[in-house]
Amino acid sequence: MENIKIFSCSKSAESFTKEICDSLEVPMGKIETIKFKNDNNFVQILETVREQDVYIVQTTEPPVNERVMELLITIDAIKRASPKKVNVVLPYYIYSRSDKKDQPRVPVTAKLMAELIEAARSRQSNYM
Repeated sequence: MENIKIFSCSKSAESFTKEICDSLEVPMGKIETIKFKNDNNFVQILETVREQDVYIVQTTEPPVNERVMELLITIDAIKRASPKKVNVVLPYYIYSRSDKKDQPRVPVTAKLMAELIEAARSRQSNYM
């Protein structure tokens, strides 16, 4: 399978990502993730993804909100490396139980998650 790169978004997703890569006989992508003392995340892609179909695998084990930020930051890092396509693999969709407005003044968080992921991988963003 040429032109495919598969990355584990976090340490918690590594074993699942490795299983996927072994099954497809594709090496797991090289990525560095650092958490600073102030709790900020840093992600660097350690190989070229130019014109590749990239898959980012993320688990949703707690803390869920931390996993969301790791995913968004990883999508942005990969997007800046000029891939052909960015795909997200979520074995369980984060906030999927909040998929409708069933009470007044409540969010539809599942839709918000989809919009955040789409915004992170959008090519229309204007960055300085």
